[in-house]
Amino acid sequence: MNIETALNNGTNYLKINNIKTSRIDSEILMSKAIKKEREYILLNLDKEIDEENIIYFNNLIKTRSKGKPIAYLVGKKEFWKYEFKISEKVLIPRPDTELIVEHALKIAKYKSNFKVLDIGVGSGCILLSILKEKKSFFGIGIDVSKESINLSRINSGKLGLENRIKFFKSDIDNFNYGKYDLIISNPPYIKKLDLKYLERDIFGFEPINSLNGGIDGLSEIRKVITKSSELIKKNGKLILEIAFDQKIKVIELLKNKGFYINKTLKDYANNDRCIISTKIWLNKMVTFRNNNNLRRNNFRRNERNFKSNSERPKYGSNFSNNESFQRKSPGRNNHNASKLIEKYNNLAREALSSGDKILSENYFQHADHFTRILSEQEIFKKSKNSLNVPINSEIIKTDKEKVESLKESEIDKNKKTQSEAS
Repeated sequence: MNIETALNNGTNYLKINNIKTSRIDSEILMSKAIKKEREYILLNLDKEIDEENIIYFNNLIKTRSKGKPIAYLVGKKEFWKYEFKISEKVLIPRPDTELIVEHALKIAKYKSNFKVLDIGVGSGCILLSILKEKKSFFGIGIDVSKESINLSRINSGKLGLENRIKFFKSDIDNFNYGKYDLIISNPPYIKKLDLKYLERDIFGFEPINSLNGGIDGLSEIRKVITKSSELIKKNGKLILEIAFDQKIKVIELLKNKGFYINKTLKDYANNDRCIISTKIWLNKMVTFRNNNNLRRNNFRRNERNFKSNSERPKYGSNFSNNESFQRKSPGRNNHNASKLIEKYNNLAREALSSGDKILSENYFQHADHFTRILSEQEIFKKSKNSLNVPINSEIIKTDKEKVESLKESEIDKNKKTQSEAS
């Protein structure tokens, strides 16, 4: 039997069993059976093949007809620009996941010596593709599966990256190694009750642990976000793959952990697929307010405090509550204003070079704030001597003196009334 006849038989058998890519699958399986490239098969359709290879090919066709994915049958999968060894213990790489690699490389276009963490490394395809493109990057891959770690090591050796990557068998909750400039993750995000509705190629053959995201599909995503907020450097990036209907909930989880949302990426089917975010604040957003301002704002929450309460001075006024009425020293907690101006201008330019205009504008606003502080400090220094003018102490009376004076006047008035009456 020649190659063309065997291919036609295999294609027809797969069609009967509802395999949509029957012709392509037949060609790939023939390539594996006779250990030749697919190009050879297409150029030698009239070539006769051995009976042993025919039997092997037919067995592969029967297994494929039951739904077993081609990647598991041939033991490899193309991803990005490279070929990765695949086993039934790991999730098969998808073309949509290449979005993570594409945008990770855009973020790190002008960077060097980046430390990258891949949470749930699987076959290593995402992390290894990034490291292969960026020669100065270093990577860490973690996974709960021992088979996954072993397979990733094999793939890193094939690509010559074993000196720039380490692998750890660990759950994300128990991982506390290092700080990272970039964290990537394609965690399980399918709802537990929706697993049975997946295509038979997926549900019947791919590892369930790599698909099951819990009752709401977010159980593993929550773990990744929480731990990433601890492991990532300030201003580091997190790229997270999500399900098509999880965008709003995941954005809320990210914001609660101090992440700024840069953008949402859509896959080839125009569904929301990845979220890129930046870790800006470690705990909560910093406000540039000193204790006096906080006291003032707490006081002003009650509207009646805006009214004049007799002679009582209001808190937070521009003048101290003392006899000299000298102006308070401006920005006494901002003595590093010049350094902060330089810092935020540098951060703004860095964000702008990465294409993040919103974050850049945010940093420029901080720089403007400290520029005003610095200007106010200079003005205060120049006017300090002129403001330090002594005031006649007789003009100013304390509240206690006023009360005593009123008491004395009342007593004199009563005495005068009594004398007139007598």
